[in-house]
Amino acid sequence: MRAVARAESLARLPKPVQYPDDLPISAKREELLAALAAHQVLIVAGETGSGKSTQLPKLCIEAGRGAAGLIGHTQPRRIAARSVAERVADELGVDLGGPYH
Repeated sequence: MRAVARAESLARLPKPVQYPDDLPISAKREELLAALAAHQVLIVAGETGSGKSTQLPKLCIEAGRGAAGLIGHTQPRRIAARSVAERVADELGVDLGGPYH
């Protein structure tokens, strides 16, 4: 079931999900995808600037999460939330606030 949702989710993306090589979280991609597949709740801790806010939503999409809905993120301030959303949308090549298909 999850594999089907993941395939459908990825098929809706306008291009393959890319991860910047210079972010530490990118090196943990496979480990995080496995953890997302195995667990309903995942807590990720890392240094500031490691890519948690911008890359985790993309990992969730790649893992098939949000295939039938949305993936949200929170930040302590509205400007930060908007900035993260803009970056993720830009990296995925989609309109801000719109679906990723």
